[in-house]
Amino acid sequence: MMTQTGQARKGFTLLELLIVLSLTALLMLGLVQMVTAASASSRLQENQAHIQDRSRYATRLFREAISQAGYNPRPWEDRFTLEAIGEATADSVSGGNDRLVVRAWSDLNCFDNRNPVKGPDGRPAFYVRETLFDVNSSRHLTRDCRYGPTLSDMTTQVRRQGLIPGIESFQLLFGEAGNGSDNIGRWAHAGAWADKSRILGVRVGILLRSEDPVSEAERQELSILDRQVTPPADGRLRQALQFAVSIRSQTG
Repeated sequence: MMTQTGQARKGFTLLELLIVLSLTALLMLGLVQMVTAASASSRLQENQAHIQDRSRYATRLFREAISQAGYNPRPWEDRFTLEAIGEATADSVSGGNDRLVVRAWSDLNCFDNRNPVKGPDGRPAFYVRETLFDVNSSRHLTRDCRYGPTLSDMTTQVRRQGLIPGIESFQLLFGEAGNGSDNIGRWAHAGAWADKSRILGVRVGILLRSEDPVSEAERQELSILDRQVTPPADGRLRQALQFAVSIRSQTG
C-alpha cells in the first residue's frame, strides 16, 4: 500500500516545473536564433545571386547592342549608310540617368525573328532596327524598339519593356576619334561630342542594388564613370558595373 508521500512523488514540484520551463525557453531561444541566422544568410546569398545575374545580363545586353550599332550589310551602297548613335541619345534625362539610342541594319526584328519581307535575293530583307535604353521611375532599365525599311518608316514593336530592376544609376560616355586619328581622343557626354559620326565606342556605368536590405546600413559614396553617387543607407547590396564597348562598324 502506497503512502501519501509516495503519491505526492508522482507529480512535479513548482520549482522543478519552473526549471523545466526555463530550460525549454532557453532551447527555443537558441533554435529561433539559429533559424533567424539561417534565414538571413539565405536572403543574403539570394540577393547576391540576383545582383550577379543582373550584372551579367546587363553586360551582355549592352555589349551586343553597342557592338552591332551602325552595321551596314552593303557598305558599297549609299542607301545603307547609317549613324550608329541615334539623335534621342541624351545626358541626365531621367533622375540623373542617361539615355542611349543605337541603330543598325538587321534582318531580325525587335523580337529577334527573321524579317518576313524578302529581299531581291530571296532572303530576309535588312531593315533599320533602332533600340532605346533608359531608366523609368520604378528604377527599371527599359527598352523601346522600332523596326522598319527606313528611318522615316519604322514601327514601334516594343515599348517600355522592363529589362533589369534595381538600377540606381545609368551613365554613359562616348569615345570620339581624335583629329586625324582612328583612335579615341576623348570621352564626352551625350551632346558634348564634336561629331557624332566619329564615335568609336561607348563606356557604360551602372549601379545595381539588391531588392532586400540584407546588411548593416552604411552611408556610401560611389563613382559611376565620372559621376559621384550617394545611395541611401538602407542596408541593400550594391554593385558598380563599368565597361567599354567598341562600335564594330566604326573600328573595323
